[in-house]
Amino acid sequence: MVGVRLAAGLLIALAVGAQAGGWWLLGGAVVAALLAFCVPETPALEPNPARLLAAARLVSRVALVPLFAAVFVAYLCPRQPWAGAVVAVVVTAADAAGFRLARYARAWLLGILLVAGAGFVALCFAIEPAQRVTAPHFTIGGLFAAGAVLFPLLPRQNPSWLAGSVMAVLAMGAGALYQLGPVRLALSGVPVRDALAALDGQVLDPLLGGVVVLSTVPAALLAMREARQELARPRMSVACGLIAAVAAVSLYPDQALLLAAAAALAEVLVTAVLSMVTGLTVRAVTVAVLAVTLLAWLPPVYLLGTVAAVAAGALVTRRSGTPAP
Repeated sequence: MVGVRLAAGLLIALAVGAQAGGWWLLGGAVVAALLAFCVPETPALEPNPARLLAAARLVSRVALVPLFAAVFVAYLCPRQPWAGAVVAVVVTAADAAGFRLARYARAWLLGILLVAGAGFVALCFAIEPAQRVTAPHFTIGGLFAAGAVLFPLLPRQNPSWLAGSVMAVLAMGAGALYQLGPVRLALSGVPVRDALAALDGQVLDPLLGGVVVLSTVPAALLAMREARQELARPRMSVACGLIAAVAAVSLYPDQALLLAAAAALAEVLVTAVLSMVTGLTVRAVTVAVLAVTLLAWLPPVYLLGTVAAVAAGALVTRRSGTPAP
């Protein structure tokens, strides 16, 4: 289900990444991929460190649910922010009921999203942009800020999926930047819809709506399922879903993405630090340095919120450091 997470996140991450660094968005994808590639395996840990790592994983997964719910609202019902809470509650209930997407359904979803993404990129490059907007001066710091917001959307410890995901980010990012320019893209709340509008492609809005549903809802369901695996009592996922519902109503999509980025980076930082306790490796040091660097470019409030959430999550996570089946 890596594809749905990436597709759902890119619906807003293209704009947030462009806001951070303009064309550095593309370089940020490479930095994020380097970090995702270097994340070390989960080490064997004593109960207390294992619980800390499980809490960091729990928070990073739960933080994705309001992100996808907020993106759903931004594209489909921007005047009804309460709909984000409905999405979060529905996926929580579906997960608690044991709902799973069959393998053939996941394959169909991935195929549909790949075709939609390829069509979007082809349209962006096939039609000359209506107007050129001179971009302001973006510093290299935008490289790290863009990398931070893209990181939670990328798979880890799977080079093949990671390579494909980065290629998709680069293609869609380049297409959106070419068609809208970094300024218009950065100011967009719904970048894919605005790019289609620039192409006079409003007729494709119903198809875009379908892509939004087919990416955000399964991605939120997957995130909730992964979060539940970290809990000492799976039924506690209902409380996590309610927290996600409140966050979905309270946060705009860009804010939810920044929170998800802080949570994902905090998770890999904890993983790297704990792995260095058992043995210092180049991979662990690289991850720790990159994670701290990317975190430094995020607003501190999101990191503080993540730290508080991890501290609370440690009270409800399992003692084992290995995810439950």
